[in-house]
Amino acid sequence: MEPRELERHLKRNELAPVIFLWGEESWLVDEAIRQIEAVILAPESRAFDHEVFYGDEAEPQAIVSAAQTLPWLASQRVVLVREAEALPRAADPALVAYCKQPSPSTCLIFTAQRAEASRALFALLLKLPWAVRFRRLLARDLTAWIEQRLATRGCRITSEASAALIEAVGNDLRLLATEIDKLVTFVGTQQAIGVESLIALTGDMRESSAFELARLLSTGDLAGAMRAWEKFASSGEYPGLALGAIIHHVRQLWRIKLAQHAGTSPERLARELNIPAFTIRRLSTQAAALGTEQLRQWLDALLEADQTLKRSGLPPRSVFERLILRFCVGRGGAQAPT
Repeated sequence: MEPRELERHLKRNELAPVIFLWGEESWLVDEAIRQIEAVILAPESRAFDHEVFYGDEAEPQAIVSAAQTLPWLASQRVVLVREAEALPRAADPALVAYCKQPSPSTCLIFTAQRAEASRALFALLLKLPWAVRFRRLLARDLTAWIEQRLATRGCRITSEASAALIEAVGNDLRLLATEIDKLVTFVGTQQAIGVESLIALTGDMRESSAFELARLLSTGDLAGAMRAWEKFASSGEYPGLALGAIIHHVRQLWRIKLAQHAGTSPERLARELNIPAFTIRRLSTQAAALGTEQLRQWLDALLEADQTLKRSGLPPRSVFERLILRFCVGRGGAQAPT
């Protein structure tokens, strides 16, 4: 089943007792989950008729027991199993047996980024009529996605503003959706969003994004990176979002650096990485100025920062200031502050 077909079924309040949502685009998977839950659950029933499991820690019998439990306030229960690919293979027999004879009063949803067809569980899930794959959007599809999302909110956007939004935020749908929500709140409905609206909203659209912090780090701009971090921190956003953006950016530079060594053309690279051509050109300039050892050291520093942020209890400010110094000091004349 394609995502658009799932939408048509949900508009008619049609569901199945077992649904498999999978693919690389996790934001679209989460959006589908929200739509399914909205069909089944009223706000007052969520606490009683909604249960979530994670594949790396769930017991198969607990999942089956939850799915076999009768609903309390709603007509159906929702049992969600996230990251099903992390379930041990030993869980397959019990879950396969349930899926072959599911409870009609439960909607059991499995999600996964990848599906190993050789496993019994995924072999069954992939054959379901309600198996829906959410592929990462191609660069050429991002503009249409932005326009469609704004249209549902009663707004329009110019092609120039759409390109500027993608350039500022990247192709992460979760971040794009957040910026779109901000734009709609700022501009209101029944108006066309132009580049001037983006500028008026933040003064500089780029600096409002975690991706701008990543860009400034990669260019060795110590003062700019510090300002971008302060602005991001003051927004109240989850610090892991900024770290994820930096990791994403450095990995892109690494892949582009390897492609440059292999003689891959920018056009082919844009297709392979699913990144707009104008972004590839900008990243290629950055990658050309960096050595592979420098990029490797950055990846090590990011891994260390990720572990420190999750486990040490240190304030995010300390973690990010140290990371910024490791990226920038000694490059392009940057000096550590005294």
